[in-house]
Amino acid sequence: MRILYLHQYFCTPQSSGGVRSYEFARRWVEAGHEVEVVTGTGYDPTLPANGITVIDGISVRCVGVKYHAKMGFIRRLWAFTLFALKASWRAARSRDCDLVLATSTPLTIAIPALCAKWIARRPMVFEVRDVWPDAAIDIGQLNSPLLIGLARCLEKTVYRAADHVVPLSTGMRDRINGKVVLESKMTMIPNCCDLKRFAHGRRERFRTELGCQDKFVILYVGAINAANHIEALADSIDLLQVEENWEWWFVGGGNRFDWLEQQARLRNWHGVRLLGPQTRDEVVDYAAGADCGVISFIPKPVYYENSPNKFFDYIAASLPVVFSRSTWLQDVIAEYKAGFIGADGDAHQLVDHLLRLKHDPVLRKRMGRDARRMAEERFSRDEMAKRYLELFHRVIADSVKR
Repeated sequence: MRILYLHQYFCTPQSSGGVRSYEFARRWVEAGHEVEVVTGTGYDPTLPANGITVIDGISVRCVGVKYHAKMGFIRRLWAFTLFALKASWRAARSRDCDLVLATSTPLTIAIPALCAKWIARRPMVFEVRDVWPDAAIDIGQLNSPLLIGLARCLEKTVYRAADHVVPLSTGMRDRINGKVVLESKMTMIPNCCDLKRFAHGRRERFRTELGCQDKFVILYVGAINAANHIEALADSIDLLQVEENWEWWFVGGGNRFDWLEQQARLRNWHGVRLLGPQTRDEVVDYAAGADCGVISFIPKPVYYENSPNKFFDYIAASLPVVFSRSTWLQDVIAEYKAGFIGADGDAHQLVDHLLRLKHDPVLRKRMGRDARRMAEERFSRDEMAKRYLELFHRVIADSVKR
């Protein structure tokens, strides 16, 4: 099978971005399939600005469009539009492929996806990592009634045109069904865990390097953006200042990183390390050195549905998880007793959960062990990659019948 994979933010483990696309593509190549990725630049510095390179058997076509999270609205919109146009050129000529998989965000990836479906007449699967434009509207990135109307039209068009839609959570599935009824052609495939990679983290590497061998270490990995309710985490750090023998490692970057750095100086925090973006291998060692992992989002319904990479990394690394708000994952977390769920940004409750883990090493160890068991039993990357391949075969077979 030849798969054309459209993803503007494709990243490898040598970058600090999410690697869902890379890890799936690598496994599909290992299973004997051909995968070509069409992507932009800016998220992974190891990728060329233009041209085709081969990474672990994956053919990666870079189309020369740069994007990063600190761009302003106009530059972002231009980057999304330009990438959509350049990717459409390849998608419209994708008759050499058996299937096209397009992953959103941004929603503009729908444009080359539709070109593959309507011009090249290829079976097309549309993956939804965040429901746009809803998420962009909720954080104030999209305010123009005209752009909102156009985005909603594009969204419904690609849902209807797709041979299959793959949301990353049950909440996303329900939200999409509320817009366009797709139950018969929708399959939820969540984010997942790289079990082998996180089984070999070096716990003492950063604990020794940063001089915190005997401290309780809280980890936050990933985007530090407006959607992540960084203000609530700052309030939690304020409350922790009366405590001793703890550290909070922030591994990642985004449009609120500079603000957080400023608050660390203004509030004279102790115990906080702002470590910036790190490669995948370094994240593995940071996770191994931590004692629990924190996930935070603003209290908007669309972020209840989010399927955050950091959660799956934490549980793969045997870390208890602490959410700052409710989440679609709370039932499975409760089933495995693998962490705590906060009350939608309540800093006091978040700190209570963290201190309970700090002062009870037996509970911490048990929760970490059960988190890893949950990762193995419910969220294995290998199993999700197989599920996707089974879906691809069904979609191709159905398209032949039509």
